[in-house]
Amino acid sequence: MAWARRPQEPTLMRKFLLPLAVLLLLFSARAASALEQDSLHLLNGAWPDVPPPKVSEVGLGIGVVFSPDLSVPGNCRFYQALGFACFQDADWSRVLDGIHRHNVLYPERRIHTLVLETHGTNGNGLKLETSYSPTAERSYIAVGALQERLEPEGIYYVVISACNSGRLLRPYIRDELDPYNGDRLFLPATCGIINTSEGFDGSRSAVTVITPESSHIEATLVGSPKELAPATQQKITAAARALHIVPPTQFAISDMMVQMMTHDSRLQLAANQYVDELSPVIQSVDRSEQLFRRFVKYLNAVAAREGAPPKVARQPRSARRSSVR
Repeated sequence: MAWARRPQEPTLMRKFLLPLAVLLLLFSARAASALEQDSLHLLNGAWPDVPPPKVSEVGLGIGVVFSPDLSVPGNCRFYQALGFACFQDADWSRVLDGIHRHNVLYPERRIHTLVLETHGTNGNGLKLETSYSPTAERSYIAVGALQERLEPEGIYYVVISACNSGRLLRPYIRDELDPYNGDRLFLPATCGIINTSEGFDGSRSAVTVITPESSHIEATLVGSPKELAPATQQKITAAARALHIVPPTQFAISDMMVQMMTHDSRLQLAANQYVDELSPVIQSVDRSEQLFRRFVKYLNAVAAREGAPPKVARQPRSARRSSVR
């Protein structure tokens, strides 16, 4: 914002304008810094900032749920090769059963954080669907119902990467969705709606629900393992074969998933907070491409560390031997 001096402005008033402006700038900077620290604190709890030792352990302890129509064929195979637990279905009941089964069968790879790559339905319900057809398989779940069902599984964080996801926590739909909300995106629940049980109190839940701090439209890109370095491709293929699954040929990844995985300091998050605003804002295509390149760089760096020879401690000069041939 540009400031112009008013000719009639008293000199005394002008003397106070600069200090006041400085104070406002300092306050704004501190507030922004505090928000950034809060976001990083949240993210570090849900997804610790610890460099993975292997490509196959990038997603260890993290589960990801995809709505089928936001995915691509073989998408879960890509995430499984990276160490994630991946679920892709139009029925929330089957997804929840799959999460329970995973944590029972694989205690060494238990999920503690669940990332939802789903629809937000303009903030009227977390939606999974196979297509936009009214008769397609489709289900909805309330945020409170997720807390209720996931807490016994030992899941402590749910990160919602969905459009206008903060609106899903509005008090009057957090526990029970309104099937007659009139939103054009709220299509027939052919596979049902899951709400909380009577008497459930989400405020006492150990499950923290994390959303973007402001409302916006989430963007997802489709990529191919061929865009990664050859060494990274080889490790993904090896990891897939070790799990007895077909190596992936493509994958879908959202801007928010990249930012979480790479611990982008620009990612602003909120915990257990709701917003009313319905926003059409979406990041530019160039911004999404930049994030995708950051993701590629990140995976290639993990593969390079994994493939590097182990470091040998330097010995004192007198103890080292050399040979000449």
